[in-house]
Amino acid sequence: MTDPGLVLHPRWVAWALESLAEGAVVEDLVEALTDEGLPEERARGEVELLAASPALTGVCMLVRRIRALEQALRLRLEHRRARPEGSTSLARGPFPGVTRFLAENWVPGVPAVFTDLVATPGWTLESLAERHGDALVEACVGRGRSADPECEWQSLRRELPLRELVRHCLSPETGNDIYMLAKNNATQRPSLAALLAELVLPPVLFGQQVDPRRTSLWIGPAGTHTPLHHDIDNSLLCQISGRKRVRLAPPESVALLALARGVYSRWDPTSADEADAPERLIEAEVGPGEALFIPAGWWHQVDALTPSITVTALGFVFPNDHAWYRPGALI
Repeated sequence: MTDPGLVLHPRWVAWALESLAEGAVVEDLVEALTDEGLPEERARGEVELLAASPALTGVCMLVRRIRALEQALRLRLEHRRARPEGSTSLARGPFPGVTRFLAENWVPGVPAVFTDLVATPGWTLESLAERHGDALVEACVGRGRSADPECEWQSLRRELPLRELVRHCLSPETGNDIYMLAKNNATQRPSLAALLAELVLPPVLFGQQVDPRRTSLWIGPAGTHTPLHHDIDNSLLCQISGRKRVRLAPPESVALLALARGVYSRWDPTSADEADAPERLIEAEVGPGEALFIPAGWWHQVDALTPSITVTALGFVFPNDHAWYRPGALI
């Protein structure tokens, strides 16, 4: 005889309600619960009780709303795919001017590579070590030994002279073990204020002064890797030295949303055309003097192909605060 005090776990209740709302047959749910060890009579009673409960009405309303929103996303994605730029490829060329940039990239959320937007201030890894080598900076060290270096970044923080970081970057060994990230806040360090003063970003996009709180410096060897994720602001990835490969997918991808863990994805592709990939990716390389505009919400994965210096800038003169955009936190 079934223990009358036995309570079905809330996760199984949620699963059954969602399944019923999506049209599952009662017999199939009874069979699934029975397979999990619940006696058939008890399983049937639980499912029939849920099928008749007011809670199912509410769940059905939510499921219909989700399907309606998914249709809106699908329509947006099909509209995007009507043109190759931002669908199967990225436009690459000179900056078209603010009016066209707003109309073609900012407002519709279409990434692009601009080949003349960033003035490299003569920074190389060697020159940074020579001119600012004694400056203490912070980097994440031991990333290669961490199962999840992005989430565990605080435990990997180390202070070291910039000269030592450069030495690691220029060594023959490549990999993801040491990396100065945006979270290391190098642009806000007084010891690098003189370096930041040399950086010139386009005034038409960022105003007359670079905001160190909205500007980040990334320094690492070949092989550094940032897994697939999205940002909550529009950003301009400015490649100062070295080359990086970026793979991107649009925020409308329901498949990637289902794989979200916060702002990161549970899927971290090994190639742009990976077999059985949940989403098609666009791939681009950026080199010295080039800038990649990444709209908020776009999934992107970044790999350094060579030792690299990168600046990411968020402090646009246009409104650029989408802190509310965290769909992965709701899944």
